[in-house]
Amino acid sequence: MDSFNSMTANLKARLGELSFNQKVLLGVVATASIISVAVFSLWLQKEDMAVLYSNLDPEDANAALEELAKQDIPTELKNGGSTIMVPESMVARLRIELAGAGVVANGPIGFEIFDGKQYGLTEFLQNVNFKRALEGEMTKSIETLQGIQSARVHLVLPQPSIFKKGDSGATASVVLRLGRGARLNESQIAGIQALVAGSVEDLDIDAVTVIDQSGKVLSASAQDDDTGRTESQLGLRKEVEDYLTEKATSMLDKALGQGRSIVRVDATLNFEKLTREREIYDPASTVVRSEVRNEETDPSTGGTSENSTTNYEINRTVEHIVGQIGGISTLSVSVFVDGHYEPAADGGGEPTYKPLTEDELGQLRRIVQTAVGLNAVRGDQIEIVNMQFRQVEDPLSANPLTDWMGLVTEYGGKVLLLVLLAVMAISLRRSLGRLVAGGGTAGAKGAVAVGRTGAGARAAAVPEVEAEHFDGIPELNDQVMGDIRDYAADNPERVAEVIQSWVREIDLSGAGRETVGN
Repeated sequence: MDSFNSMTANLKARLGELSFNQKVLLGVVATASIISVAVFSLWLQKEDMAVLYSNLDPEDANAALEELAKQDIPTELKNGGSTIMVPESMVARLRIELAGAGVVANGPIGFEIFDGKQYGLTEFLQNVNFKRALEGEMTKSIETLQGIQSARVHLVLPQPSIFKKGDSGATASVVLRLGRGARLNESQIAGIQALVAGSVEDLDIDAVTVIDQSGKVLSASAQDDDTGRTESQLGLRKEVEDYLTEKATSMLDKALGQGRSIVRVDATLNFEKLTREREIYDPASTVVRSEVRNEETDPSTGGTSENSTTNYEINRTVEHIVGQIGGISTLSVSVFVDGHYEPAADGGGEPTYKPLTEDELGQLRRIVQTAVGLNAVRGDQIEIVNMQFRQVEDPLSANPLTDWMGLVTEYGGKVLLLVLLAVMAISLRRSLGRLVAGGGTAGAKGAVAVGRTGAGARAAAVPEVEAEHFDGIPELNDQVMGDIRDYAADNPERVAEVIQSWVREIDLSGAGRETVGN
């Protein structure tokens, strides 16, 4: 208890030594600290909001908000009202409750449509429910794909007909809502078409149309014939050229070294679709098809005659030939290779370049030709040129100063910011320490140095250690005044600090402290 009282008395004594301005500053700092701590505590207690439902229709969003308002649950709306956010700890429970109450539909309806009682439904209604269930199941599967936010599937399932000519196939349309920045390539579109076609009986892939939310037909390229569009042809050609180039380059890099060879392949592909039917007859190969024998007897003469008819079938071969699509018609390969570099004879200086021999170039030509599959019969060509490569020096590696400049540019701002924050924190800490410890001693020290401060005020503010060196106020004669003027001329900054300390020591109530010379 005594220690607490002494601590309180010490604190009151220190606060009493502060001037009015210092007390105001200390109060502002304390108030700001309390407000900061309170705001930070409230921020920590506030629970994060999480998404309850997204991409809701206005009707579903309205029904969900009404149900949440009945339970007094705080909500937030995002994305134009299509996304509802609630406290994170309540997301799982609210989803189950709202789904059980039927407030928000949990996605498209699939075959669960048949879970309820189906009494009294006609065959037409059963067929309609089956189509709805099939569309819902395919919609669920498509929405699981990456980049697709939502989807809708429309099926046309014609009634089967006993007449073959009147029997039309099924068709389907798929509407996709892609995510922001998402884009489907041709293989993904073809996969969606295959998924829908494989889920419906007698539905061809070409009868499935896929469009996006802007109405753009995505399946146009997939619905083309086997030749594809020009874009597909160029893409296939690029894939073939890159594949063959990689095969040759990887092999030459192992043999000559990294970056010692340049390979370029130009491939001409055949995109013509040819269907030929050939029927071959072989007269030399015959087979007896049928034979008829007739015997006749003449009653008058008693003689007999015999006739026979033999039918032969000629051997026939029927061939249906379909030309290969996307096959390689011709290849042209260009190869640049570097030579050898031998060290200088004196052991210093730059190495000497030595070109490859004809035997080495012939070996390289044969292995590249075999690697890419060149065929001289179809007119493929290959050219190998030996040439000294230009040695380009990396400017970053040649100049170490550039690396340091890059590091300074990248991290200099962050380091400078941290240093400024540290300096500000240290300065603030020292300023508060001086205020609490009864600051203002600097002005007192300056006053003693020039002999301008009253003895009564100095006795209350200057520590005891400083008072031991105080010899009293000297007499203000001509010599002392001359010394003061000389000191002020030699140390104008110090004198300005002393005058500023006098101004700070003036009481705001209007009563100034007693100064020497008044």
